[in-house]
Amino acid sequence: MAGTSILPDDAFNSCPLEKAEMETWFQGKEITLNGKVMAANSAAFPTKNTNCDFFKWSAQMFLWLTSPAELKSTGDMTYLFDADGFYDISPENDKGVRRFLKNDSPINNFLIRVNKQDQSVPTTIGETGQAGGGGILISQAGSLVYYGIHTNTFYGAFLTGQKAGKISLGTFPTTEEDKTAVVEYAKANGLDASAAMALAIELKTSWIDVSTVPDPDNYIQVKAEVPKYDTSVPTQWTLVGTETKTLALTGMHIVGSVQGHPEMIWSTFEHKNNTPNGTFYYQSGANAVTEANFDASASGYTFYAPDTPVNGVNVETAHTDKHGNIVLTPPATRIVPTSVVRTNPWGTSGSDANSATVNAQIISMNNNVLGNLVSGDIRENYVQIGSVWTSNGIIPESPLPDQTNSDVALLAPQVGSSRLANTTMETYFQGTQMGNCFLCHNAGGSPAPDGSFGDEELSHIFFDLAPLR
Repeated sequence: MAGTSILPDDAFNSCPLEKAEMETWFQGKEITLNGKVMAANSAAFPTKNTNCDFFKWSAQMFLWLTSPAELKSTGDMTYLFDADGFYDISPENDKGVRRFLKNDSPINNFLIRVNKQDQSVPTTIGETGQAGGGGILISQAGSLVYYGIHTNTFYGAFLTGQKAGKISLGTFPTTEEDKTAVVEYAKANGLDASAAMALAIELKTSWIDVSTVPDPDNYIQVKAEVPKYDTSVPTQWTLVGTETKTLALTGMHIVGSVQGHPEMIWSTFEHKNNTPNGTFYYQSGANAVTEANFDASASGYTFYAPDTPVNGVNVETAHTDKHGNIVLTPPATRIVPTSVVRTNPWGTSGSDANSATVNAQIISMNNNVLGNLVSGDIRENYVQIGSVWTSNGIIPESPLPDQTNSDVALLAPQVGSSRLANTTMETYFQGTQMGNCFLCHNAGGSPAPDGSFGDEELSHIFFDLAPLR
């Protein structure tokens, strides 16, 4: 297994994955170095499932998304999520509209977006600001973190048909029948719905300047056009245009619909060198629980400064304003790197010994996946931090029948990583009382279809995206 200090190697193997099963994920039924992996069959996701089925789906999808792919328009080699079967999603323009961007160039577009005209404070500003407040993140080596949003082309065809009233689904597709309806609509209207086996996929990715990492060969890399700043004033970095950089992948959110789960599976992955884990518990045997303590002196991490005081971690120092400039977040006096710790490792409360079981499931799935990869595979540097879903497939905050916008919601028990966060994307939302993806991504009291597709409901991009035709 690839060495990484955030993964205990003695976790109880509560989510086994035999090499023979993982071989079936690969084209040619053989695990090869940086080999091509097929998407999980999301419409055939088991209805009688365990936590391990969700963690396994997430693992296969990450390997699929980061498989090598050729860009048809240029012949350049890239990764599947950056190739013809996927779109980059534009930042919102000044009217709040996003667009699907074809992957027809080896240069990605991770551009800044400005707030909608009716917003006077920084909120969810795109590709340098994080969700939920626009806070920016700077690595210890001084690189800004840039963000990209992506969907598969099946998602684009579904959105176009749904908004045209031609696909009458009130949630994201989950069944073979749903998949067939989208594929047939796409064929009839000249749209691409490739990789339909995956159903609807949304991604968010985080990146840093590859020139700032000591081991660039251990990172997935792309070229991208990113915001350029005048950093001469330490209290405000002014947006002055764009520049092209080679970027290194630090994190990926994978969100996908599967059979029985229109609320979607929300999974996140990080590079193993991002941040150290805070204290957590895990099963180290069938009846044994081990406490893994936070090491404040840990070194070699991209976003953590050794021996940072407890009250000095995960502190926002700057955010993007409505003009795209980076400005101070009080009480900070300079724009400086943030020292980051993974407060809730594996998406569970670090102080709760009862989380040992689910933590061991995630850790053992990682150990099995990474152990089965061929040594030297670029993907062995990335770790599944966790995944979350609801036990009954109900979208959180869905109203009771005939109770639109009521405070009374259907029960939607959340399972898996109940405090899931990616340290590069939700850096400042890792407190002990914080929830997970469903804290912001939920039905908002709206019935279908608005519960899934309304403005800032389950999906935060669907409403703003212009159809493909």
